[in-house]
Amino acid sequence: MKYNERLKPNTEFIVYQPGNLSGDHYEVLNSLYLPVIGTEAFAIYLYLFESTKIYDKLAVRFHRELMDELSLNLSGFEKAVDKLEAIGLVRTYVSNKAHDDLFVYSLLQPLSADMYFKDPMLSMYLYSQVGSQKFNDKKERLIYPDLPENITEVTKKFTEVFYHARDAKFKTPHENFKHNETSRGPAVSLDDFDFDVLFTHLKGTRIDKQFFSKEIKRLIVQLSQLFKLNAYDIKQVLLQSTSPEFGIDKERLKTEARKYYQKEYGEVIPSFSTQEEAVQPSGDETYLEGLDKVSPLDRINDLRSYKPSENDLKVVTELIVKTGLENGVLNVLLEYAIQMKDGELPLRYVMTIAENWEKEGYRTAAEAYQSIMEFRDAQEEKRRKRQFKYSGPGEEQPAWLKEKSDKRPAEKRQKPVKNEPVKNDKEPRKTLKDDEDFSKLIDKFREN
Repeated sequence: MKYNERLKPNTEFIVYQPGNLSGDHYEVLNSLYLPVIGTEAFAIYLYLFESTKIYDKLAVRFHRELMDELSLNLSGFEKAVDKLEAIGLVRTYVSNKAHDDLFVYSLLQPLSADMYFKDPMLSMYLYSQVGSQKFNDKKERLIYPDLPENITEVTKKFTEVFYHARDAKFKTPHENFKHNETSRGPAVSLDDFDFDVLFTHLKGTRIDKQFFSKEIKRLIVQLSQLFKLNAYDIKQVLLQSTSPEFGIDKERLKTEARKYYQKEYGEVIPSFSTQEEAVQPSGDETYLEGLDKVSPLDRINDLRSYKPSENDLKVVTELIVKTGLENGVLNVLLEYAIQMKDGELPLRYVMTIAENWEKEGYRTAAEAYQSIMEFRDAQEEKRRKRQFKYSGPGEEQPAWLKEKSDKRPAEKRQKPVKNEPVKNDKEPRKTLKDDEDFSKLIDKFREN
């Protein structure tokens, strides 16, 4: 039986937590882990940690407690724990007994800020989630200066201060005491990369198999997944980062892998998604729901066939950093702006719309799309009425579309009117399928 089939509200679990969280741990969790794992996984991790202060050590509990306390169903709980496992904050075990449905959640402390930023997968994933400005802000807050130069350590050793006598009855304790068990970073397996093929490629080079420690192999697996590198690509990277005297330089290996990726793909940011987000949506309604789950950085990669311009990346970064709009709203905005500007993405135009939508409080792709449909309905109604009535002064447009209308030829512009046209309530509201331009746009983007 698969372990997840054993997960039910009345399934028992134990929390294994031999250490505690310090103030530094909470700072790293809030600043670096939360943007990556999301609020549900974050809440589960903290709840499990804090709950051990109430329950006895290794107390047997039921999953229904987690469902009630965190307002989660089992499906949501399982997906959140998957993220905690993948990022290295939780290890999950199940009982080997056939009729004993028991889970053990072993909690690990987060990496230090230094280890987190130097981990290529975690740092790049964080960058793709928050953008360059917030990434640098977080990094600056967690940097601590080096020791002053020109100093000499004069710390005394233990034996210089304390005298100890031998006692034949004394034995060193071997029990398992409380201790800090730190995360080892993202959960990757060495089996995720074919090292046999790599070693075949390396025959005849100066790179010896003895250079490949477990730590180096793990780094290669991370880089291969992060930058989509195969065994031949890794060979080229290793040739630039290995010396016969000192072996493989880890920092140089990361730098050369990034250079190799940029040579192949330009300045495109590697995209990340969970298995759930990677599923392509089908149907109009599902398409909009899918946009709510996709990062704008991933979306601009899709729209530009993974070759966005420097301006594209600048616009997306500005949207993420300077607005509080949700992903789905930003994704609809990007598609709409590209359509209205014939493939271009002007920063001022996009930011004007974004500021208007933020004031309106749009939270989902469906709400943003509906605002476009309502605007087009109103424009169509105004055009229809002008066919039968003297138009006099023309209509007044929203601020976020003035830039487009201001660039029309002077003879096509209309003078502003004071009265807003009244919508025809009898006319049926357009849906996603009714709008040909936007439907064609969606079909086009769906092919990318």
